Amino acid sequence: MLPIYLTILYSLLLLFTVLISKKLNFYDKPDFRKIHKSQILNTGGVAIYIYYLIVVNFFEFNHNIELIISIGLFVCMIGFIDDRKNLNPSIKIIFIIVPSAYLILKGINIYDLGNYEYLGILGLGKFQLPFLILATGLLINATNYIDGVDGLLLTFFICCLGYYIFLIEEPNTINLIKILMIPVILNLIMNLLPTKTNLKIFSGNTGSLFVGFFISFLTIELYNSFSIHPVYLIWPLWYPVYDFLFVSTNRAILKQSIFSADNSHLHHKILNKFNNSHLKTVLLFFALNILIIYLGYVVSNFSKFFSLIIFIFGFFFYFTIRFKLK
Repeated sequence: MLPIYLTILYSLLLLFTVLISKKLNFYDKPDFRKIHKSQILNTGGVAIYIYYLIVVNFFEFNHNIELIISIGLFVCMIGFIDDRKNLNPSIKIIFIIVPSAYLILKGINIYDLGNYEYLGILGLGKFQLPFLILATGLLINATNYIDGVDGLLLTFFICCLGYYIFLIEEPNTINLIKILMIPVILNLIMNLLPTKTNLKIFSGNTGSLFVGFFISFLTIELYNSFSIHPVYLIWPLWYPVYDFLFVSTNRAILKQSIFSADNSHLHHKILNKFNNSHLKTVLLFFALNILIIYLGYVVSNFSKFFSLIIFIFGFFFYFTIRFKLK
């Protein structure tokens, strides 16, 4: 019965968020680089985060996951302000690094990248802290990058959480992740509603930055506390990582700021192919995510080393395809 009660709770919270956001004019307004043609509420991420705070404060599950969610408040705040004021990227980076460094210093970190055939243990040594800050910072920004098609960020989040449920064997953490999926699924439905319903709501930078922050440290926690090999955990991250690296490299080649927003992402190209059908684009990425995660899992079972090599070479394969689609 608990999931039903929590679904009702979140539905009321989301409705309240919609009403308050309309009253306070918290809209994402269209401009030259945005796809939507009318203003849309952008506080869906706020509702998700408030729900997460309620859950971790009223139920005893996993201390480190509770800590990740609590510290995520600072990332949500910078995302919320960015949605209102369009902050300078360097300011956002600082406010992302500070809570990330805090969690790392509090023990949510790793000392190696796993044990591989032919390679042994890939220890981080003295590069541990800079590597983790760089890796988490990259993933947080990468998830922000993929929030360019209605529902794409949330389907990525659902794929990650669903895969973690499959990997984890500890019942309490499985139950927690199931509970955390409730608002993501409801927000996805709201995200894909037609604009004319007046109920459509985006996650905003509040949501995209928090999702990246949460997934980054949840990945670390799954390796730390549940001994899940890192090579299993990288596969759900393929699209945000590949897309971020490609877009950043391409902008650098064109001598543009890597933080300059544009419509050069793969999801924008596919959206154009589907005549601006967000639903078709999201369904394609959802199916592609499931397929790639499954194949990554199968290969990882066969060989951790070859799984890592395929992930790395997959990046170059992605680059080749993307340059042909330019």
